[in-house]
Amino acid sequence: MLNLTVQSEVSIATHKGEWVPKNTNIKIECYVLENGERVLSLRGTARTLGLRGGGGAALPRMLSSNYIQKYLSEDLNQWISDTENGKVQKISLKDGGPIFHGFKASLLVDLADAFYQASREGVFDKSSMTQQRELAERLYNITLAFSKVGIDAFIDEITGYQEYREKNALQKLLDVYVEGVYQPWQKRFPEEFYKEIYRLKGWKYNGDSKHPQIMEKITNKFIYNFLPKDVMREVKQKRKGNEKIHQWLTSSVGISHLEKQIASTTTLLKASDSWREFEDLFNKSFNVTSTEQLEFF
Repeated sequence: MLNLTVQSEVSIATHKGEWVPKNTNIKIECYVLENGERVLSLRGTARTLGLRGGGGAALPRMLSSNYIQKYLSEDLNQWISDTENGKVQKISLKDGGPIFHGFKASLLVDLADAFYQASREGVFDKSSMTQQRELAERLYNITLAFSKVGIDAFIDEITGYQEYREKNALQKLLDVYVEGVYQPWQKRFPEEFYKEIYRLKGWKYNGDSKHPQIMEKITNKFIYNFLPKDVMREVKQKRKGNEKIHQWLTSSVGISHLEKQIASTTTLLKASDSWREFEDLFNKSFNVTSTEQLEFF
């Protein structure tokens, strides 16, 4: 027996929207939850499919029919099992409003596939299966518009979550790479890094900390340009004076990435007998095309 018992925990939908596929009268209510999961309204899904009566219970009831059982995916079977045990996802909009039950967006594609397989095998050929034939065609039209791979992107665009997701992802990246204030200076580039560059350039190395002006361009080209571009842009905006770039990097992630890049580059410098050979090895190792690298500093 189907059980849509309300769960105690309510998931919050931060974004919502309605998608109307071109050349159809189909309306699909789309939501994105706080954890990034994309869902549809269970009642809205049933209405979209043309199921009448029973509200949110119409869809699980239909999926329990014998004619479709053998075609259901493992995920759909698990969802039916959860539904029978009252484990239907309960959702509320962040701005309030009535609570409703959810249906994981990717399951709609599994549902369409089940009806496609059943239709192909002639399950709906009987005159008594007119409604099922119409449903199979309806699901086919929906899945023409999006696939299981692309459904998240569609919902993100419809609900406006795409812009939020990109900003949120960028902020998370900056949080782990860039310090809020620059840190005290510490020696990050080992002497051997400079020695090897001087050797290949044919310059005399005397251990002086003052390097030719071109060294800054070399360091940017082979070291800093291989840290995330957005991180480098953020550091450029934060720099207030003569502090070094690495003073803005977090010790846990930013400095770790920097040191790995320095070590890899130094190894390639040591393995080279000329600057041209080094550049060829470097480009091959880091899959650099002939297009000139963008320099930020």
